[in-house]
Amino acid sequence: MKKLCIAVLIGLAAFSLPLAAQDKPLNAMSLNGVTGIYVVPTAHIGFSEGLGLNAGYHTNIFKPLGGDTEMNHLVKANFSFLQMFEVAAAFDFQPEEAQGENPNDFLTGIKVQLPFLAIPVALGGNLQYLNIGRDNTDHWAFQVYGAVTYEADIFTWPAATTLVAGHTFYENSESNIDFGMGFDLIVLPKYLRHFLHLLIDYANFSYSFDPWGAGAWYRGVLNAGLRADLGQIPALNKFTFAVDIYVADAFDDKDTGRGEGRALGMGVTFGMQF
Repeated sequence: MKKLCIAVLIGLAAFSLPLAAQDKPLNAMSLNGVTGIYVVPTAHIGFSEGLGLNAGYHTNIFKPLGGDTEMNHLVKANFSFLQMFEVAAAFDFQPEEAQGENPNDFLTGIKVQLPFLAIPVALGGNLQYLNIGRDNTDHWAFQVYGAVTYEADIFTWPAATTLVAGHTFYENSESNIDFGMGFDLIVLPKYLRHFLHLLIDYANFSYSFDPWGAGAWYRGVLNAGLRADLGQIPALNKFTFAVDIYVADAFDDKDTGRGEGRALGMGVTFGMQF
């Protein structure tokens, strides 16, 4: 409940401020490959004009209960087309030492940004094949959601707040109502030339139903960190080029036995328009 209150206060503060029409969002990848914060998708797609391709990598470094520090490897890509569609795919390679044989997951998603609206609104969904190839324990999950992103200034610092609501359907289990909020603030734009972003997101879901670190079981997950927009460098301004460092599941100090808890995360997104 404490996490939810903090996230709601952040969102209300951002929504109460005027629009900042002159700034474009940094459309880098979330952990599962769609354009977004960490676990919360935004209402934007990777490229809003022409065809665009992003590729990315993230890792969560985490010490599970009774085990050694391990890291997963999230390798992913997304493709934007027709100014409103995005498809994404990711492989989540998780450590066998901690998760058992064949712990890897395949995540795929689609997002549609609705046209002709005053603010970005998107509908999306993702399909997750979990524990690929593990006998009798491989399973599926499916999520649908809607996202709204509102761009604003906070004391002349450009910001964007995203609200997400959806539903997760899980094989042989009760389904879940999903809620999430993401916040993207450009730090010291006058001095850092829009280079550095502060990112925070909170949700009662994670990047997949079976995450490594960044877990949301029985409680929400709050992630926070910095994203460097290297596309602001003149030689790279035709590309999406972002580097992430963050704390996943920041308010949890240890594993609960599910391979989920506070983790250090790092990642990179690189993309181009055709």
